[in-house]
Amino acid sequence: MTTFYPLDVIRTYQQVSPKSTREIIAEQGLEGMYRGLGPVLVSLGISNFVYFYSNNLLKVVLTRLTKEKVTVLQNLLIASIAGVVNVLLTCPLWVANTRLKLQNKADTKPKYQGLFHAMQLIGKEEGIGALWNGVRASLVLVSNPTIHFVVYDKVNSIMTQAAENAGRKHLNALEVFVAGAIAKAVATLVTYPIQLAQSRMRAKKAEDGAANEWQILLKMYKEEGVASWFSGLNIKMLQTVLTAAFQFMCYEKIAALIFALLKKKSVTQ
Repeated sequence: MTTFYPLDVIRTYQQVSPKSTREIIAEQGLEGMYRGLGPVLVSLGISNFVYFYSNNLLKVVLTRLTKEKVTVLQNLLIASIAGVVNVLLTCPLWVANTRLKLQNKADTKPKYQGLFHAMQLIGKEEGIGALWNGVRASLVLVSNPTIHFVVYDKVNSIMTQAAENAGRKHLNALEVFVAGAIAKAVATLVTYPIQLAQSRMRAKKAEDGAANEWQILLKMYKEEGVASWFSGLNIKMLQTVLTAAFQFMCYEKIAALIFALLKKKSVTQ
């Protein structure tokens, strides 16, 4: 997250205002590229805790009720429900994070002094409901990981078959990287317009007459065309593809190492 965070800051700026990457870096400087990193890391920790706790709790409850193992379909449904719970509980954190990222370097005294101060001030000045700006888009984006893993599984299957035909049992690191990159690219492309509308809602960029994400997209389409829905896509694609590809590569390598160790242990026994 820390390595690719400047890309996330640039992407957020481009989603809410028509600025080039060069203009953003020139205005905000190197320090600005890491503005809000601390609150984002805190929010990620809280968000991951909420998601995994909800996910595991739902699995335990379902197992006790059915007395059977959780099926693949049930697992997918549980993951989606946990995602919804996570969105509803942590949306205020991400609204505050967006405001913190977009604070101008030139401000001698930033309006928001930190994550919880930002949430408090937003609730006080704009009403509690403002802390859930973009929540509809976030609920739709719960489908992003599902698209990601479905595409990855298909691409991985095709590439594994090609490797076996070439006489190899496993994909190499580069092939795993490519499979992860393709999967995340597809998921990002499909859901990006919703992400853009979500950022505008969180940044309080919902123009007059555009009270929600769908109205924002419609307004942008009428004024600037479909291309406006993908503002900042190049930066987002670079960030998410690199991050996801490295995650999958690490996952595959760790899994291969574990299986190799288990196999070696069974042979020695």
